[in-house]
Amino acid sequence: MKRALAAAAAAAVAAVATGAAWLVRGLTAAALLVLGWQVFMRSVLASPPSWSEEVALLAFTWAVLLAVACGVRDGIHVRMDLLLDRLPAPARVAMERALLLATAFVGGYLAWAGAGYAAASADTTSAATAYPMPLLYASAVACGALILLFALERLLLGAPASQA
Repeated sequence: MKRALAAAAAAAVAAVATGAAWLVRGLTAAALLVLGWQVFMRSVLASPPSWSEEVALLAFTWAVLLAVACGVRDGIHVRMDLLLDRLPAPARVAMERALLLATAFVGGYLAWAGAGYAAASADTTSAATAYPMPLLYASAVACGALILLFALERLLLGAPASQA
């Protein structure tokens, strides 16, 4: 029963990670298309659209923050292993677990602080397109929640099957 629950949890987290990775791809493509359109309009037609920078910034912000969270799951984030590599195996495992706990804490804090920031900006809109600014700041909430989820996955279930 415990093994089946762990497998179901791992599958659910893998599905979330796959969705996040596809969102990163789509948002990156959208940002590049919008920026390409802006360059074309400015350089060829001498009439840049007023909305393009804001839309590209929104897509890029979401893409980067989702990619950061995916990096935590995949273990590809920047880190220095100089000290860890020199520790004996039991101490290295303990330190890895402590680092995962710290990462989960940072993710939780980012989600909490981002939610507060988004709530505080509930009445504001972007200058050019007038989209609600909480849409931009919600990227911190999503990033933090995913970092928390992915760090807990690694802590409780080990590295994802794709890395085992």
